[in-house]
Amino acid sequence: MSDLGPKTPEGRVTVLYVDDDRANLLAFRALTGDLYDVVTARSGEEALRILAELREVAVLITDQRMPGLGGAELCEQVRLSHPDTVRMLVTAYSDLNAAVDAINRGHVSRYLRKPWNPDELLAALREAAEFYRLTKTVQQLQVRIAETERMYALGVLVAGIGHELRNPLGWITTNLTFCRRALEHIQQSLSGEVLPRTERERVQQTLREMDAALQDAGEGALRVQEIVDGISLSSRNEAPVDQPVDVVHVVRSIGRLVQGEALHRGRLTLSVEEVPPVLGSPTRLGQVLLNLVVNALQALPPRPHEQNVVSIRVYPDGEWVCLEVRDNGVGIAPESLGRIFDPFFTTKGQGTGLGLAISRQIVLEMGGTLDVESEVGVGSRFVVRLPVAPSGRRRP
Repeated sequence: MSDLGPKTPEGRVTVLYVDDDRANLLAFRALTGDLYDVVTARSGEEALRILAELREVAVLITDQRMPGLGGAELCEQVRLSHPDTVRMLVTAYSDLNAAVDAINRGHVSRYLRKPWNPDELLAALREAAEFYRLTKTVQQLQVRIAETERMYALGVLVAGIGHELRNPLGWITTNLTFCRRALEHIQQSLSGEVLPRTERERVQQTLREMDAALQDAGEGALRVQEIVDGISLSSRNEAPVDQPVDVVHVVRSIGRLVQGEALHRGRLTLSVEEVPPVLGSPTRLGQVLLNLVVNALQALPPRPHEQNVVSIRVYPDGEWVCLEVRDNGVGIAPESLGRIFDPFFTTKGQGTGLGLAISRQIVLEMGGTLDVESEVGVGSRFVVRLPVAPSGRRRP
């Protein structure tokens, strides 16, 4: 039977020790029980059952030679099911080759000679527990940084939304106000039993003007609806990542959302050809495009707006759909060009330097590529290539 031990106190990590010799299990608990939450098992099979029940195990220490599932084989299976768990092997001299082989194959981080030395064991445990804590901390930081980068892009998106909504809402408000006043005038005109001809013509003209005003208000409402549809690209309810994605719809939606930002810097042009769908997530593809377009706009130098151009192009290329973002901005220096996709690398004075790294990772997860060409003083060209969704492939 396994000994699950006490509940893990805050700040302590769980250590699983596996050995078919009960005396070794008792000695291990006596040595380490005050420092770690110790869980023990007497076979590899029992250890796998315990691992399936526990939420996380920081360190696995296992004897190499046991009946049934051996230590190296146990570590190999744990590497797949619990990749963050630090794995160590306890081995006798006669099994040293198996321990070295396990290290070379990545199953374990180190081995301990049997019988283990208490000081050596405690030092190895301290290093393993600290490595596990650092791994978890880095993972949490990566999530937070990615969220920060997304919030930065969301801020640009919200600014674009505000600009885009202002005009159509103004159309709606102005025309509805006119219609209300016109209705009041008609009510007053109709209060008499008989209308003079001139008054009747004036009422008819007012009705025609009301009809035109309501049409304008309707167009404004449709414009608002288009913008709201585009906002769905940044919904926090993440869409499935394996659905067919209409690339043209994503491009047009992002184009509308960044139009306000573009007006302050230059001209934004779109050139789209008919392309089949790709497989992925419209939300994540929108995040990639938004990042590329914002970077392109920020690369434009301070000069007359009509001279600054950012172009978005969508076109087919065999079994691929290509999405190109080109600018005639300052360009990227040759010594920086090979590093722009590295995490935390940035040539700007703001931002985390993760936007392009995250964008490339998203594209890679969708089975595509993200490449760049640039020349200082001429501009940059980013190209996203995505495979056509299986159902959207063209027949030869």
